[in-house]
Amino acid sequence: MIEILILYIIHKREKTIYSIRKEISELFGYFTKPSIGTIYPALKRLLSQKAVSLVERMSDGGKKSSYYGITKKGLDLFREYYFSTLRDNPSLFYTRVQARLATMGLLNIEERKRYISELNKEIDGYQYEIENLLKNEYINADYFQTQSFIRTVAEYKALKEYLKKLKVD
Repeated sequence: MIEILILYIIHKREKTIYSIRKEISELFGYFTKPSIGTIYPALKRLLSQKAVSLVERMSDGGKKSSYYGITKKGLDLFREYYFSTLRDNPSLFYTRVQARLATMGLLNIEERKRYISELNKEIDGYQYEIENLLKNEYINADYFQTQSFIRTVAEYKALKEYLKKLKVD
């Protein structure tokens, strides 16, 4: 997820690691606030994949600053990350969905429609699994677990309604 946010942030112009962190916090702070210790390794991975460029410049005060920019390969990688599965870690599902929905502006109309369609399928899969858990008489879920499952199903339904109303073109 952090790679998607970084690539989105630098798609308009080059930025330093500190301005990347600041902008991520400003734009996406309601669901994530990554530290420099999270951003730096992600930038290193993106550099090794040639998804970002690195330019070092001297400031007026004589201090060297590193600026990161997105490459053509970075735009392709953004799309690859964007369309990767969300089902590998259910605990991160909502955070990853929020990151993708908030950065959808880098996608073209057809890609946006494709993402919404694929996301709906993933939601259906999660919802189906939880509803089956609730129906399974052999699962010994206590009251609080059951309430959590019920709440999660309601959240999935609300997300699907939101997606129906989202204007992607």
